[in-house]
Amino acid sequence: MPDVIDALPDNLQPAMADVLGLPIHLLPDYGDWLLAQLAQGDRGVHVVTLNAEMAMQAEQNDALAAVIRQAELVIPDGAGVVLYLRLRGYRVNRCPGIELSERVIRASADPALPGAPYSLFFFGGAPGVADEAARVWQENVPGLAIAGVQHGYLPPEEQAPLLERLRELQPRLILAGLGVPRQEFWIAQHRHVCPNAIWIGVGGSFDIWSGTKTRAPGWLRNNNLEWVYRLYQEPWRWRRMLALPQFAWRAVVYRG
Repeated sequence: MPDVIDALPDNLQPAMADVLGLPIHLLPDYGDWLLAQLAQGDRGVHVVTLNAEMAMQAEQNDALAAVIRQAELVIPDGAGVVLYLRLRGYRVNRCPGIELSERVIRASADPALPGAPYSLFFFGGAPGVADEAARVWQENVPGLAIAGVQHGYLPPEEQAPLLERLRELQPRLILAGLGVPRQEFWIAQHRHVCPNAIWIGVGGSFDIWSGTKTRAPGWLRNNNLEWVYRLYQEPWRWRRMLALPQFAWRAVVYRG
């Protein structure tokens, strides 16, 4: 277990469970955990937002499984993960990564948080998308300290300048929207550049924040059907969605 866990107060110590052999941290409030770490400021955190699709990928990809196991915080992002845990007696609620990220972004500019405002960096999405997401956030939270923005379509020769920029800026919260598993690998490979930062893989959140796409209506989210809306928006994802029934079956029969 990463030693960042041991550095937190007893009331923020997470319990542990596993999903298909992958770790999951159990906390009453993941936002409180992250904000405590942000204020503490002497260790980095990699946040993994685990859902059924990622869990099934990790069964076939040992490198991805290893990254997930090394993360300081793994949250139950997907309804399938919540179902899996409930079948094993854990009382947990879904924690969508986009909502957790939104809470931490807002809190980063809250004067009530010791040391605020904390600097942010947005990396990922198509050209212009992260810039627009940053603009919208800045408009809605005027005190936000956005240190930098970079789209995710960088050629290999431009990776080094990005890392040097991060090294100079040392943002405290880095949001990587590169899709799974690319964002998880990128964070694991480069987090040493900003060793005290909170790194979160946010998938397509920049698209939502910029208005390029919309989230599913609340009634779909509340009934664990957000995947239906996502498939409607991105029909090319249908092959990846086959992981959902496969995961449901594994949830019933897995005895690891």
